[in-house]
Amino acid sequence: MKIIVTGGAGFLGRHLVRALVSEGHALKIIDLNPNPEFATIIADVRDTQKMQELIKDADIVFHLASLIEAGESVEKPDKYIDYNINGTLSVLEAMRLNGLKTLVFSSSAAIYGEPTQVPIKEDDRTIPINPYGMTKLAMEGLLRSYVEAHGFSGVALRYFNLYGPEEHHQPETHAIPRFIEQIYQGEEVTVWGNGEHQRDYVYISDVVEAHLKALELITKEPQKYHYMNLSTEKPNSVMEVIQVIEEAMNKKAQIKHHDSRPGDPLKLYADASKAREVLNWQSKTDLTTGLKQTVEYFVKFWQNS
Repeated sequence: MKIIVTGGAGFLGRHLVRALVSEGHALKIIDLNPNPEFATIIADVRDTQKMQELIKDADIVFHLASLIEAGESVEKPDKYIDYNINGTLSVLEAMRLNGLKTLVFSSSAAIYGEPTQVPIKEDDRTIPINPYGMTKLAMEGLLRSYVEAHGFSGVALRYFNLYGPEEHHQPETHAIPRFIEQIYQGEEVTVWGNGEHQRDYVYISDVVEAHLKALELITKEPQKYHYMNLSTEKPNSVMEVIQVIEEAMNKKAQIKHHDSRPGDPLKLYADASKAREVLNWQSKTDLTTGLKQTVEYFVKFWQNS
């Protein structure tokens, strides 16, 4: 297939692009930053004219490009609305104008906000608690509207705490790479509350596989809007995560407990039965295996830097 990937130089983008290339697909990668392994067109998805020039002559678009820092979105909501919502509208309009009608979109657990029950099901209430989650929900709504109004085919994959090798952010705010770096450097490891908060950590290769299976689904069932959780269904506490990292690094964490953050649910994990039934997907990588591979990557990366 001819596939366009927006955000193809990011954490998920790099892993997904490798998998698509290995399966023989022809790719066009669009990102604000270059993918170091593959030719990349440097462009901003908010540039409507540029998107109309670039998003053409393809079978499917994987739309990964977005801002992802929930904390930053609280401080700069206008920035997130601009990049995420306007960027998605720009991509969808370019597709409509150029006759492309198939899009797979990376959504987020952040659309649910504070759950009324766990595990979270796809049709539970969606009341985001930060502008980032709101933009992801709006991006889903835009895709759904193009499915209904213009005969598009759409898949929204709502994954939970994605982690794995090559996850770099500046500054680093995501828990797992932050814990690994703090333990490696012998720095204080910040833990909110008693560390019993439970989250659903999904390994990068499993999420990539779900995107590949979305290609099959959308071919079999076109002109529909599909949405589903990508979850291990096996939540782990913050202290369990730190313990596994300690064992993988053979190094003790210097833990400092802080007061629990307001609006931080004790348990946040999902039901993935829809993905099993509709997508023929389930998480394969257990936390110990995934964290070991992630730790090995970061230690090697820092040693060679």
